[in-house]
Amino acid sequence: MTGPTVSSPHEVTDPAAVTLLVHDRTRRVLGAFLGREQTVAGAARETGLDLRVVHRDVQALTRAGLLRVLRERARAGRPVKVYRARADDLFVDARHLPPQAHDGKTTALDTLFHHAAEREFRRALSDFTPGWGLRVYATPDAPGFAVLEGPRSARPLSPLDEWQGPPARMLSGTPTARLTAAQVAEVQRDLILLMRRVAEFSAANAGAGQPVLLRLGLAPLTQDELRNLHR
Repeated sequence: MTGPTVSSPHEVTDPAAVTLLVHDRTRRVLGAFLGREQTVAGAARETGLDLRVVHRDVQALTRAGLLRVLRERARAGRPVKVYRARADDLFVDARHLPPQAHDGKTTALDTLFHHAAEREFRRALSDFTPGWGLRVYATPDAPGFAVLEGPRSARPLSPLDEWQGPPARMLSGTPTARLTAAQVAEVQRDLILLMRRVAEFSAANAGAGQPVLLRLGLAPLTQDELRNLHR
């Protein structure tokens, strides 16, 4: 993905314009006018959206000051308006973004991830012959027992097998830890490099391969939040 140019972006603060910019469809329509002139019909062809929907969105974008009419030209005896974005680089400060701009998509992704992971895990369980489940067993160390998710057999598991579970094309984990600021920064770098590696794999596959959702995250907790997790 190509990054923005070095020029300073135009900051958008008007609530109506912000609402249009955080909406996926109206943002797609606006994209047809960024950096070039375009008509409503041309934007509809480019986005694959219904002409009437694009016409309504263009009117809303114009009222919000995100589009402007450059001129009118005649086509089949009728005037056709030619539009262009008010600016080709737009910026909305996060303080002006409505909460649902983040929360709605995050919730949808979380729901999709848990559904897909559970589906794959159940498939793997049905194919795993020795049986996989929860083991609670006595140990000589305090507190006198241990809990492990693993196979029915008593064979020791490698660290990778212990995390992975039955052979499956999924992985889900929510470990908590105590890290220094330097260690947090190192983990952040590792996760970013992992996401870049996955993106490179996907680009090289050119549309082939199994669709997957990689869900990563790292967030600081308060002491109370950590205690509540382990109650």
